[in-house]
Amino acid sequence: MKLYKTIISIILILMPLLNIWAQADMSQSKEKKGPSFHIDIANTAVPEKFNISRLNIYIQVVYDELQFIKIQDGFEANYEVTAIIYDNDNFQVDGKIWKETIYVNNYDQTNDRNIFNLTFTSFDLEPDKYKVMVSVQDVDTESSQGIKFDTKLIDFSKKKLQASDIIFLSGITFDSLGIKTITPVLTNPYKGLTKPAYMYFEIYNPTQETDAQINYTIKGINSKFEIKDSHNLKLTGLRTLESIPIPVDSLRHDTYKLTINIKAGKKKVKIEKNFYIRWQGIPFSAKDIESAIKQVLYIATPEEWKVLKKAPKDEKLEEYKNFWKRHDPTPGTEINEAMEAHYGRVEYANQNFSVMQREGWKTDRGMVYIVLGPPDDIIRDPYPSDSRPWQVWNYYRINRRFEFIDFTGFGDYRFNRPYSMYELQLFLR
Repeated sequence: MKLYKTIISIILILMPLLNIWAQADMSQSKEKKGPSFHIDIANTAVPEKFNISRLNIYIQVVYDELQFIKIQDGFEANYEVTAIIYDNDNFQVDGKIWKETIYVNNYDQTNDRNIFNLTFTSFDLEPDKYKVMVSVQDVDTESSQGIKFDTKLIDFSKKKLQASDIIFLSGITFDSLGIKTITPVLTNPYKGLTKPAYMYFEIYNPTQETDAQINYTIKGINSKFEIKDSHNLKLTGLRTLESIPIPVDSLRHDTYKLTINIKAGKKKVKIEKNFYIRWQGIPFSAKDIESAIKQVLYIATPEEWKVLKKAPKDEKLEEYKNFWKRHDPTPGTEINEAMEAHYGRVEYANQNFSVMQREGWKTDRGMVYIVLGPPDDIIRDPYPSDSRPWQVWNYYRINRRFEFIDFTGFGDYRFNRPYSMYELQLFLR
């Protein structure tokens, strides 16, 4: 009865939070409601109890996302984290709520987007499929942001070679007793790994093999850049902890797939995970420096475009940064508003105007949107009885209108009369 009352109490506490969850896996709500955060999970075995699986949840909150309050000689922010675990039948099986406090001396730190507060928790559960909900609430503003995702926890008690999920680390330390302490670092499409960085995983060895061969591959999704390495590892009983440095300095701006193959005797196991390298000055939406440069085509002057295109490979990044320095409306600040606005338009074009294997920013509508921004008014007829589908974009502020016709019937709207990007630039000026 006591356990029943406890469960009911937790559910009643958490019920008001249920309206904040985003529907996409591991993604936050598009509507900004509260502090955004980075999250990662890893499935490991419970030490000495392999029939129970441990779900580790790591959360990083950006300082700039929190409300800091002036106190005495510094500034303080408080946020609350809620994590709820549901089984496949949507019954709550576990949940935790905890509070984090951050104190800084310097006001500039309160607005820094490169400083994070790391917090984490873990749940020991029966191997199965689960639904996880995590939210972060700023205590002072009472604004919340949440995510929802599914996960499957492995049964590590099986009599075969197995391995935990990969955890990326920024540091590893040992105490006087030789006990290892790890510092996880999170990476996603908006946050890249920084140096130093390590790949960490655990090997579970119920058949008591003595040695293992470790082979790993790091491969760029866009650049196809590839690194391979291997080494032998002495296994230490049922559970062996392994960490390998990641050569961050050798990697370009890209999304990478890490594949680790482990072989012990005749047994094999493979684990994989993506990570990201994000060069400072390149927008999140750009796959690499080449695509970032291509996407300034519509706003660059002929002279600027010539310099960017002809720059040697090892100078492209510097020329690209110089381009955006010249277009920065607020030099000296951390954020380049012009660059953010431009790539925001590129992203919008890709999401709304892509057609027939062509990225949206390369279409006629995409070009107009990127150069001139959203139209003041759109008149459209997608099902005309006597002609092809058409749209008219009106820009009253510059006294211009653009007519688009879908000549193919597949949503590929093109100019009724051709416009060059230079004409569009003149309209803007």
